[in-house]
Amino acid sequence: MIDDNPHGLAARKSLLADKGYAVTTAQSGEEGLRCFDSTFADEPFDLVVTDYRMPGVWGGDVARRVKSANPNLPVIILSGYAVLLALTPESTGADIVLAKGPREQHELVQAVESLLPAGLLPRPKKPASEQKSATGRPYSARRRPRSA
Repeated sequence: MIDDNPHGLAARKSLLADKGYAVTTAQSGEEGLRCFDSTFADEPFDLVVTDYRMPGVWGGDVARRVKSANPNLPVIILSGYAVLLALTPESTGADIVLAKGPREQHELVQAVESLLPAGLLPRPKKPASEQKSATGRPYSARRRPRSA
């Protein structure tokens, strides 16, 4: 899960973790792509969730790069600008575009469930002390299904 807003990132991570998903987080498009490209090569992500408008690498860039490396990997773009910018899957390269707002939590869970294969079960989570991000900082959880 990628978002430059740490509060929104933490809330969405908590929401998906409560549903049994282990979530790796990144606070920029660059950090998210580093995680995608190298850190988890032996344990690939099952799903990527990214904010659209961020400093540096935007969510559309993340979606296109992820899809060029793995066309079958589902990508969800979540944006406060989805309506204003008329964002669509075609214009962003994502599978689903969601607007941030009052229905966001419900819609995000539905979108994740709709894009992941039926029967994909969460893996047991490793203790946070055993996990490191691309920057060497510990993660609070890893996940299966995986979403960046």
